Amino acid sequence: MAFVPANISGVVMFHLAGQGFGLPVEEVREVVPVAWLDRPPNLSAMVEGILNLGGQAVPVLRLARLLGLPAGAPYGLDASILVMRPRAAEGGLGLLVEHVDGVREIGDFTVMGLPAGQSFNDCLAEVLERDGRALNLLDWDRILLEQERERLAEFQVRAQARLAELTDSGP
Repeated sequence: MAFVPANISGVVMFHLAGQGFGLPVEEVREVVPVAWLDRPPNLSAMVEGILNLGGQAVPVLRLARLLGLPAGAPYGLDASILVMRPRAAEGGLGLLVEHVDGVREIGDFTVMGLPAGQSFNDCLAEVLERDGRALNLLDWDRILLEQERERLAEFQVRAQARLAELTDSGP
């Protein structure tokens, strides 16, 4: 059975495809309202676009597609982008979600217990319960494979260079 690590103090709660999900608050740098995203040609199906976040190019991934969830209605005005804390080899990634419900302390939830091997790469860390509703707690380290992280880091370098060219005030 999986367990919630002691280093998780809270959970950012959100919805995808009509289901409740969460990520440890320690993994989320900020929540950005749905924004205009640059969509360069030949973009991967997993990437919704590139967010210009204060001059930093942040690839925004379609989390529902990464998790193999059915495509629902288009994202509405209450959609948000969860900007994740960067790892050593990446400059940060964004995750497009339908709606952010808020942040709760981990102690507000009951751990339901989840056997290992219930999701791709064990990216579903645990099922939590609060007020009779289930919340799927995701493990950010396991949502992407290492090869995917490497390719996204390369893509981000190219996107950052493209953004720099657009803002360069050369002669």
